[in-house]
Amino acid sequence: MPKFDSPIGSKSFAGQQLREFDIPEGGMQFGSPPAGNNPAGRLGGYAPQVDAALEFQERMEHESNQEVAEMERSIKEARDARRSGKVRLNEGARRRIEMLVGMSRSTREFEIDGNKYAMQTLSSKEMRVAILEASAFDGSVQSPFEVRRQFLAYSLTQVAGLDIVQFVGSNDMDAKLELIDSLDEALLNRLYDEYLIMVTEARDKYSIKSDEDVKEVMEDLKK
Repeated sequence: MPKFDSPIGSKSFAGQQLREFDIPEGGMQFGSPPAGNNPAGRLGGYAPQVDAALEFQERMEHESNQEVAEMERSIKEARDARRSGKVRLNEGARRRIEMLVGMSRSTREFEIDGNKYAMQTLSSKEMRVAILEASAFDGSVQSPFEVRRQFLAYSLTQVAGLDIVQFVGSNDMDAKLELIDSLDEALLNRLYDEYLIMVTEARDKYSIKSDEDVKEVMEDLKK
């Protein structure tokens, strides 16, 4: 029977056997890492998963920073546009303008010597640029020729049955002007006559023709 003796008394432990422990030299060390200070050693088989998680977190932080930078850039561009008065049209407004242009722009198709031609009226911007280019020759013999040249280059959409871009191989205005310069003078006169007919028809289409039209316009202006 195990027994415990001391100067202040003794105690017996019936039916109990004291356990024996082998303690290595230097004693026991608690809390020491199983494989030194190596993080991979501490994490064991979990190290690849942790590395992947850290890589994913860094990638997400990088993408988030890019999104923030893009947003800040967009805000700055919008603020600068408002200051300058040059506000970009949103996609919806742009589509509505394109639809209106398609509905309101007049076109004309005709044939010359069996070849099909087509043209359309100029937009406000095209008209302005054409007149500015031709104004460089104001007061000279070349002025009326340059006016015709500019108007036809902007208005022609089809030549000899082919789209103008396909015919000249480019949508560049210089290529279209070069085409006009290379055409026969008599053909240019016929094309310009067709252009003037188209412009007259378009003007008549939107002109006020009667007193009822005048009243309608006046009522619209009052709204």
